[in-house]
Amino acid sequence: MDVVGFGALNIDMVYEVDDLASLEIERGRERMGSYEEFKDLLKFLKNKGKLRMKSGGGSAANTIYALGRMGFSCGYLGKTGKDEEGAFLQKELKEAGVDTHKIRQNTRSGICLVLLDKSKDRSIIILPNANDTLSYSELDIDYINKAQFLHISSFIGRIPFEAQKLVATKTKVKISFNPGEPHATKGIKELAPILEHSFILFLSQREAEILTNKDYKEGVKKLLGYGIEIIACTLGKKGSYVLSRDKELEVPADKSEVIDTTGAGDVYTAGFLAGLLKKLPLFECARLANRAAAQSIKGYGRNSYPDKYFLNSS
Repeated sequence: MDVVGFGALNIDMVYEVDDLASLEIERGRERMGSYEEFKDLLKFLKNKGKLRMKSGGGSAANTIYALGRMGFSCGYLGKTGKDEEGAFLQKELKEAGVDTHKIRQNTRSGICLVLLDKSKDRSIIILPNANDTLSYSELDIDYINKAQFLHISSFIGRIPFEAQKLVATKTKVKISFNPGEPHATKGIKELAPILEHSFILFLSQREAEILTNKDYKEGVKKLLGYGIEIIACTLGKKGSYVLSRDKELEVPADKSEVIDTTGAGDVYTAGFLAGLLKKLPLFECARLANRAAAQSIKGYGRNSYPDKYFLNSS
């Protein structure tokens, strides 16, 4: 395979609301919610919000879905519930050509509420459910070692996080790591076992600054000291900043109509990995990643993700 993904699997429910501040929800955040908060929020949203999209989600799952649509050979390690939502999550990945036979099942599937206001700002609240029960004993290292890349993204719970750290020390393949805000808030010391074995690291500007307590450029330079070969930091409308052992690149963003920015960073990651798999120069990988992200924000959820025609036109 080209890439195996390893991260949370959630049902994304994208709601549009008038103003996030009126709900006392901070813009731009991704955090775990309680069952009671979800229950109250859903009750409010059914009356006052507009459901724009219900689709599969999870950072690594979004990346692998996009790579599958682009024609790459991909598999996935994760956990869903034994429920209708779990069946939907697996079906959607299969339709993108992703091998799902290593996805485990238990209890209820994870749910992610994506709240958008009229300014297109967003906030994400997650109820992990089955995701938090995925343990190392349920993973197949031989399956991982058949891929060129293992792409890791965040879980909320401790059990799967410890499994990720153990896998990072045991696998022979190149690791692509996108910690997201849930992992970034854990700090460098906690993430070190994964960082030290990562080939490429993907971060947003906010995540780089949370993780390192430095300006993103200084933070990225600090992280390169962990032995990482390439670090790609997304900067929203400004594009991305890419640092390697011998290159420092600032790559402008592609202009695009903005409908929903949810998952744009995950699709950026897919575009960059596509470039690496096609053995493109670093700058061209970043340009392809920026183009993929710009394509993804033209619609809700995964509706506008790039496909095989996108690569042919690149």
